Amino acid sequence: MIFKDLKPSLTKVFAKFLLNHYPLRTIKQKLWITLATYLAYCIDKELYKAIDYLREQVRVLVEQQEKQNKRILLTNRQRMRVAAKAKRLSRKMLEQCTVLFTPDTVLGWFRNLIAEKYDGSKNRKTVGRPRISEEIVKLVIQFKKENTR
Repeated sequence: MIFKDLKPSLTKVFAKFLLNHYPLRTIKQKLWITLATYLAYCIDKELYKAIDYLREQVRVLVEQQEKQNKRILLTNRQRMRVAAKAKRLSRKMLEQCTVLFTPDTVLGWFRNLIAEKYDGSKNRKTVGRPRISEEIVKLVIQFKKENTR
């Protein structure tokens, strides 16, 4: 057989070790813990690969941006998305991850855009003081003409 020369798989070695050193109940507990740990390791490994890929994309974008010597202009919606994600990170992690913008800039966007959310600016129809009705303007003009002091 072709596979005769191969060493026994890691799972077989691990199973033999467990059977020799622990009772069956403990083996089941250890097996579940090991399985959960391995699953978490695999998921973390994939996430780290994805994060590395995204970081490399950002590096490429930064290099392209530096060649063009132009500022990156974002809309408020884009700023809000970036700021919301940045707010979840610790300050130390944010300083390590942020390449395009400084952490102070991103957190400043968060403060300003959240302040805009609650300041009632969406409910205002016009800027500044409310307009005076035509009726009041006519009365003021009439009073001025009648009282010549």
